[in-house]
Amino acid sequence: MITENATRHHRGRILTGIGAAAALAVVLAGCSGDGSTPAEAGSSSNPSDSATSQLSQEVDTLSQPLDAYPVPTEAVTGVSDLAGGTVYYVPITLRAPQFAVTQSGIEAAAKAAGLKVQVCDGQGNPTGVSSCVDQATQAHATGIVLDGAPYDLAANSLDAAQAAGIPVILSNQIVDERHPVSKTFAYVPPAGSEQLIALSKWIAVDSDGTANILFNRSTDGPGQIAYVEAATTALPDFCPGCTATVYDVSSANFAQIPPSTSSALLKNPDVNYLVSEFAEYLHPASDGVQQAGMTGKVQMLAAAAALSNIEEVSKGGLAAVAAQAAAYQGWVDLDAVLRLVADQEVPEYTIPFRLFTPESAKDVTLTPEAEQSGEWFGPTTFTDQFKKLWAVA
Repeated sequence: MITENATRHHRGRILTGIGAAAALAVVLAGCSGDGSTPAEAGSSSNPSDSATSQLSQEVDTLSQPLDAYPVPTEAVTGVSDLAGGTVYYVPITLRAPQFAVTQSGIEAAAKAAGLKVQVCDGQGNPTGVSSCVDQATQAHATGIVLDGAPYDLAANSLDAAQAAGIPVILSNQIVDERHPVSKTFAYVPPAGSEQLIALSKWIAVDSDGTANILFNRSTDGPGQIAYVEAATTALPDFCPGCTATVYDVSSANFAQIPPSTSSALLKNPDVNYLVSEFAEYLHPASDGVQQAGMTGKVQMLAAAAALSNIEEVSKGGLAAVAAQAAAYQGWVDLDAVLRLVADQEVPEYTIPFRLFTPESAKDVTLTPEAEQSGEWFGPTTFTDQFKKLWAVA
């Protein structure tokens, strides 16, 4: 039984509706001091041999690249008229390695479209994010891409930007019904839940269906909370003998991650897998494992991974990681900005992701150039496809 309120993602992609996020916030308020909450999944019985085989095949599929990226098909008008303009890219925090890759992607896309990119670090707090958005508004930006931050973290500033006619893209967050899409606002949803579910499936196979998993859950926004909820909710479906426990962390309180991790482990000494919701939390969480005296017992995993994390997997330092196609997402983010400027409908984008295991991590070229090209996730021809859509090829 899972003891926390959770909502399954629509089509396995995103949670739509602030009601679910509000319910989760109530749960957070009722958690213990370190945010540790048990989320037991199912009974103690192991999955059948056939189910285990099927799950192993799913994990193998999740470890493979795509045959093609899901690039939109409708052309964008008037892109050449925007030459010389500036798009502001505002990640919630530049601590996250994924955002550095997205930054490279959006810079490459903007260059192809004749635009410039101004990067502003949100610093993981409302003041930082609001300041960045205000800077973009004052500079009469062509558009703003806010990455990983919920709307309410800078609601007044985002409202003011749109009132000034500047389109805003909210990337890597769930859809909030209180802030619906409009002619100046759109979402680019992430593969947040899918990555954590993929890691959980790998753990189920690796542990023969008997894992004790500890998830750290970011409280930076409703999306981050929802991704972990989706993973713990799905866990009984493929690993009824697994147990999950959740504890809370945040970008704004990085120094508290080691002690909160240690505390969660000491309260749950049977934990043998620790999943960091985002790769930025890996190292402080690892410090917490060491503080708890559980180094060597607990296998470490992470979502939203980047090059250095995949290198650690290939060398045996991490059990497995999941990553989404962050460079591709940079091109998608700019595509969304261009469509809003052109007063065109923004399509429902899908951001691919991939599971990197000790086996699959050895099959990719582990260089910054390969990471930025997007080749880990599929053919790199997506850049030419976007250029053609924008009539800048």
